[in-house]
Amino acid sequence: MKDYYGVLGVQRNATESEIKKAYRKLARELHPDVAGAEGEERFKEVAAAYEVLGNADKRAQYDRGVDPRAASGSAGGAQGFGFEDIFETFFGGGAGPFGSAQRGPASRTQRGGDTLVQTEVTLEEAVFGVTREIQVDLADVCGTCHGSCCAPGTSPTTCRQCNGSGSVQRVARSLLGQVMTTAPCPTCGGYGSTIESPCTDCAGQGRTHSRHTVSVDIPAGVETGTRIRMSGVGDAGVAGGQKGDLYIEIRQRAHQAFERRGTTFTARSRCR
Repeated sequence: MKDYYGVLGVQRNATESEIKKAYRKLARELHPDVAGAEGEERFKEVAAAYEVLGNADKRAQYDRGVDPRAASGSAGGAQGFGFEDIFETFFGGGAGPFGSAQRGPASRTQRGGDTLVQTEVTLEEAVFGVTREIQVDLADVCGTCHGSCCAPGTSPTTCRQCNGSGSVQRVARSLLGQVMTTAPCPTCGGYGSTIESPCTDCAGQGRTHSRHTVSVDIPAGVETGTRIRMSGVGDAGVAGGQKGDLYIEIRQRAHQAFERRGTTFTARSRCR
């Protein structure tokens, strides 16, 4: 399966804004008008990766091991992108010939990423079910700033450049002539405010990482590759965002005497 995170050059726990930022940067660099014909295939790969990772539902499918593009029969290229998406990539914001699209400041709060861990079970445990305690590293809401991202006693400051709107306007030349576009404010990153004193315990992210012990009820009848979803048990989001999901992938340990084939068992001495 294609490594879409690698294509965009982001980590698997990257936030929505980090993925969008990486896509925009690569799309500008690799567009055929800039990079020429040699950048066309790479541009298509980047567009395909963003098609999946830029959509919360498709990203969740991908993180569970299913490529939604392959499942839907999508071909290479920027499938599913409209005029506004293309305009936003190259001009920094949605716009039309008579003005710009004002969307307001972006929220720092982002949903936490989904986490996938594997655990091994015996043949007996796979058949009859078992409760398993597993160790996993997860992000928690910062206990010092409680998700605000600010040092105790401080708060975000309204951005002086955009006056809290999160965007700035500029005139750009396009096929339509001169067009007024809206771009994220370069000072605040589109948030409408700046954090002048970030929390030192979480580096201004609003979350910290620690090891957790999670109790998992593994039902009877599982087999290698089965994934158990634990909703809201994954990483806490940036700036106090809701937690993602935790997925437990089952691996069945080989048995000395028996071999499992679907719902039947065969003595290994009889296997050929």
